[in-house]
Amino acid sequence: MKIAAIGECMLEMSSGNLSPDHSKIPAVIGYGGDTLNTAVYLARLGSQPSFVTAMGNDQASSWMMAQWEKNGVATNLVRIDQAKRPGLYHISNDESGERHFIYWRNDAAAKYILDSDEKQKQLEQQLSEFDLIYLSGISLAIIDPPSQDRLFDMLKQLQNSGKQIVFDGNYRPVLWENTDLAQKAFSRAYAISDIALPTIDDESLLFGDTDKDAVIDRIRQCGAREIILKMGAEGCCVDDGEVREVVTGRRVDVVDTTSAGDSFNAAYLHFRSQGESLQKSAKMGHILASTVIQHKGAIIAEGDMPSFQ
Repeated sequence: MKIAAIGECMLEMSSGNLSPDHSKIPAVIGYGGDTLNTAVYLARLGSQPSFVTAMGNDQASSWMMAQWEKNGVATNLVRIDQAKRPGLYHISNDESGERHFIYWRNDAAAKYILDSDEKQKQLEQQLSEFDLIYLSGISLAIIDPPSQDRLFDMLKQLQNSGKQIVFDGNYRPVLWENTDLAQKAFSRAYAISDIALPTIDDESLLFGDTDKDAVIDRIRQCGAREIILKMGAEGCCVDDGEVREVVTGRRVDVVDTTSAGDSFNAAYLHFRSQGESLQKSAKMGHILASTVIQHKGAIIAEGDMPSFQ
């Protein structure tokens, strides 16, 4: 299956666990982005992902794109913006493995990927060659409202031509001007989602839903066809309008939660595209995600990939 993942990838400064006395901040330079992480794991599993974004004409951008290609992610849909540069973020983990971020991305190249009708027309033509289009709440958050309108118009046209639209409800409050704009954008995305991959904590934070059934019911009312609600250590709840079932995962010692949802999404989509059931695809998602969170960083070594048995 040919999959196009739309989003942003930034340079990453990683500190791991900061020293208790704050005397030093050891830093490692890497890269990261939610939809890019999913694309890498899709490639590892045998799908054919391309990453849709914009980068600068600079050494850091060239280096990141080379790393994506080494991981099996095609860069043929990356737009090079001569006037812009990629964003940057710093990540550290607390004792529980939870992440903390600081971002510098206000003028990143990816923000301008759909800032004209011409860019929309060109990208829509390019995406017509793909089977599935994948995006997240961050993909929406980084672009301005007119660009969002172009994105939704493009996705609807692609869906009408038989392409699958998949939306990961990844909500980062700091990226949104206010919750009202975020709620409207997420609802529009769910309305055209063939597969919706929300997370209960994000949905509760954004919409105030109190339990899994309330979240799923609201997203189904928006128009989503297949819903997989990720619930952390409690597993996930799959719903296709006829079946609603909790699929449990396995409990492990958490080292770093980075890319837990991104890797789950990759395994779910890969096995679903192979004709597996919602339940089995979710189990495969749990296997990969539970492996990833036992390692540092978003992308684990290929040798650490699990066996899907």
